[in-house]
Amino acid sequence: MTASPFSLDGHVVLVSGAGRGIGKAAAQLIAQMGASVALTARTVAQIEEVAEGIREEGGEAHAFRADLAEIDDHASLLDDVEQTCGPLSGLVNVAGISPILQRGERVTAEEYDQIMQINQRGTFFLTRNVAARWIEAGRGGSVVTISSVGAQYGLPRQAPYAMTRAAVEAMTRTFAAEWAHALAEPIRVNCVAPAFIDTPLTEPMPSWYRERVTEHTAMRRLGADDEVAGAVAFLLSDAASYITGAVLPVAGGYGLWSLDPPPS
Repeated sequence: MTASPFSLDGHVVLVSGAGRGIGKAAAQLIAQMGASVALTARTVAQIEEVAEGIREEGGEAHAFRADLAEIDDHASLLDDVEQTCGPLSGLVNVAGISPILQRGERVTAEEYDQIMQINQRGTFFLTRNVAARWIEAGRGGSVVTISSVGAQYGLPRQAPYAMTRAAVEAMTRTFAAEWAHALAEPIRVNCVAPAFIDTPLTEPMPSWYRERVTEHTAMRRLGADDEVAGAVAFLLSDAASYITGAVLPVAGGYGLWSLDPPPS
């Protein structure tokens, strides 16, 4: 019997922002599918707990503390990961922040710079640094970056965050074009664009904002982190071998709304 194209047996995948929410769920599912998972985040206690949980379930996982905004530290992080886990075959960019929920005229330069530093600059350089190693070694790989429906829709009070998500989608398409051909092996680069997911990132939303969101979502609820993880794992796998430069919405029909009342 041939191996399932959905299997990740033999893969080594680095997941940034793996301590909670979507990153944690993605790391757990990727490990269940057979990959060795390298977890990284700024809070070491969180990723060590996630790694331990994966190992208790029979998977392989290792924790590596890193602040991806410190791009000079990327080389040592990748050295440590490959020495411990083996050569990477996949990268999942989840690390990101959305610390403010306010109108654009109230955003300070410091708040703006913090979001850009982590969500945009850190993501770009980690992706670039992983791919540079693959290209030098003549290996291919798969990159999946978490974006947001905010890249396409106007999300009130989230302008800087939405801007960073649009930026990583542009990065995804450009890198997909650059790395699909004329390499020893192709590097696939894709995005998953969730709408509002019930994670620690959305906990600070006031109740009125949450109600407005669900009213403008066809499925009338926030998503779950494991619903996003499934899309991430699919794009990493050989089942998605002819997919690159894609942005896959996991949004419950955000932006689609119905006049019909809920069932009684």
